[in-house]
Amino acid sequence: MWHAGEPQDGVLWVDINWSERPVNALSRATLAELSLLVTHARTDSAIRGIVFKSSKPGSFIAGADVTEFQKIQSPDEAREFVELGQQVFDDLASLSIPTVALISGACLGGGLEFALACRYRIADEGRKTQLGLPEVKLGIIPGWGGTVRLPRTVGFMEALPLLLTGRTLNGRQAARKGLVHDAVPNEALDHVAREILRSEGRNVRPHRLRGVGRLVNMFGPLKKLVLWQATKQVLATTHGHYPAPFEVVNVLRDGIGQPDQEQLRLVREANARLGESPVTRELVRLFFLSERAKKAPDTVGAQADPNSIRQAAVIGAGAMGAGIALLMARRGIWTRLKDLNPDFVSRGMKTVRKLISSDVRRRRITSLEGTQALDHLSPTTDYRGLKNADLVLEAVVEEIDVKHQVFDELAAATGPQCVLATNTSSLTVADVARTVAHPERVVGLHFFNPPDKMPLVEVVRGPQSNPESVAKAAALASRIGKTIVLVGDCAGFLVNRLLAPYMNEAGHLVTEIEDPLQVDRAAIEFGMPMGPLELIDLVGLGVSSHVSENMRAAYGERMEPAPLWKSLHDSANAKSGPPKIFLKKRFGRRLNPAVSKAIAALARPVPLANPSPAGALANTRGPLSPPVPRTAPSAMSHESIVQRLVYPIINEAARCLDEKVVACADDVDLAMVFGTGFAPFRGGPLRYADAVGIAKIVETLDRLASEHPRFLPCEGLRRRAAAGERFHPAEI
Repeated sequence: MWHAGEPQDGVLWVDINWSERPVNALSRATLAELSLLVTHARTDSAIRGIVFKSSKPGSFIAGADVTEFQKIQSPDEAREFVELGQQVFDDLASLSIPTVALISGACLGGGLEFALACRYRIADEGRKTQLGLPEVKLGIIPGWGGTVRLPRTVGFMEALPLLLTGRTLNGRQAARKGLVHDAVPNEALDHVAREILRSEGRNVRPHRLRGVGRLVNMFGPLKKLVLWQATKQVLATTHGHYPAPFEVVNVLRDGIGQPDQEQLRLVREANARLGESPVTRELVRLFFLSERAKKAPDTVGAQADPNSIRQAAVIGAGAMGAGIALLMARRGIWTRLKDLNPDFVSRGMKTVRKLISSDVRRRRITSLEGTQALDHLSPTTDYRGLKNADLVLEAVVEEIDVKHQVFDELAAATGPQCVLATNTSSLTVADVARTVAHPERVVGLHFFNPPDKMPLVEVVRGPQSNPESVAKAAALASRIGKTIVLVGDCAGFLVNRLLAPYMNEAGHLVTEIEDPLQVDRAAIEFGMPMGPLELIDLVGLGVSSHVSENMRAAYGERMEPAPLWKSLHDSANAKSGPPKIFLKKRFGRRLNPAVSKAIAALARPVPLANPSPAGALANTRGPLSPPVPRTAPSAMSHESIVQRLVYPIINEAARCLDEKVVACADDVDLAMVFGTGFAPFRGGPLRYADAVGIAKIVETLDRLASEHPRFLPCEGLRRRAAAGERFHPAEI
């Protein structure tokens, strides 16, 4: 991986390129090679400096080779692997000659720890250049010196959030924080390296800490105070589910005033403990699944090169359509954004410019990159220019007649090889394609809102979709950096179909327990990023109600919407409604007035002798549906609430597997984690089901079904329980 020729004017140029792998990574073998290179540089007097530069596009060093984790069988092996990297990087850092890391592409984890061991770091300004220590996302902590060198480089207060969150920085952001000495255009990297070595670093401006950051770096008690505050924040954010951030805090606190070797020993012991954690096992598993899902799947019967997609269009310039169009334009795809009239298109372009301005302001992209994205985006109100489009995505309102009209027009306006994709979330691809002359061209590309932040895309095979169209749709999703799950055609596809019973059950629970907010608290304690009540408000009552009705029409009584949601939807549509109030400061946002008012009413004690005023909306002004009767308020444990929320997801997922909506249980877990934020540390709903035991879940569902038939376990779940099966193969 480390390719060095003869020194040029005393400078050893080292090309980093692991030819057998798509990205550069650090394994035992590559660390051993680096150790030999460092030893050679120490003993060869002809070498006056070393420059490290990757020739692999988009990858400086992406981190440790994660497959090494699978080989570790004991805490002692974990300690030995961590110590190997620590020793090699210490040897590199102790070289008397200057070393320069020219960073272009991913410089993550062990890759950044390697760069920190070099004396100078220069990054390019390219979009693919990202620097960070994301180990906590895998359930471990930086092991090869990152916890020691990063605080010294950028300051203790700046280093702490990077270590605790795994946040990445682009070249310009890294230069501003002092993580790299400069960020320059890619073509200037070699010149800057030569200038640094020629002047022996005299032209490099040192990073200086100021104000509070400087004081914290100087005094151990201030560091402990900062760590105490960080612990409170981590606990509030993770609810104690993820041990790695707490180990970061412990290592930093216990290492205050200690020599480097003692700090590194603390890191080895922490990673040895974390390596045995089931949380780490699940996070590493999800990492492998997500890496695999970033490539276009090869199970569609055809293959398409993501780079072959050069022209595309998005029909519908709402927030979703505009966001998707920008994703395409940013990846160099010539994209047309169409809507019915100039006002709609103008609003869509305003959304695009707002997103670009935000990214430029936060230094996520340069002004030039923002301009280039806009250059690749053409607003329009007609279908001209679509004959050469490779793919057109429809993102209009969820009304079947409107979609039929759009697709009939698209079929005439596009060439025969153009894929016609729908972003519908509640209709089926078969329904959308029913009137299209060549339905084999129609597929589903279901994005999640907001499309620039949500990583998942469901690629949907309609009953008549040909493999080439599905492959091209998947290639587009891969091109714009999305995590892909290939799903069959059914109402709600996979994620919305599994989420529907979860959201419905929240509506039932709210009317049954003393404190409705307990529903959200139980979900968050379980590991959800937000509770179902907050999620309902975020999605919107109108959208939720529309999806619920489609789910009921497709799947019958088990998807019957909770009466509360219909009442809330009617209330929200009333001309005069309840006043705006805050549900909870902890949510940090204003809830829909109908939702907040209803929940506030339900939170008050209700006399059972007078059930009529006990409706969720009894005190709400305006025309309403009949009030929703509330059952006797009762105390309910968080465990019981979680069972009622989560077990129906598992039940519906078993149906999806039997119906071949997805190929395997891993697809279900990946889709729910990346599409809804389902507790990653639990590995996904079906991994969680294996941990609980399918037989126990069936027993609980049968008990609940004795009162509410919607909980009745499906045949696939009963079959697995009776056979003692798991959704995933048992680990050896």
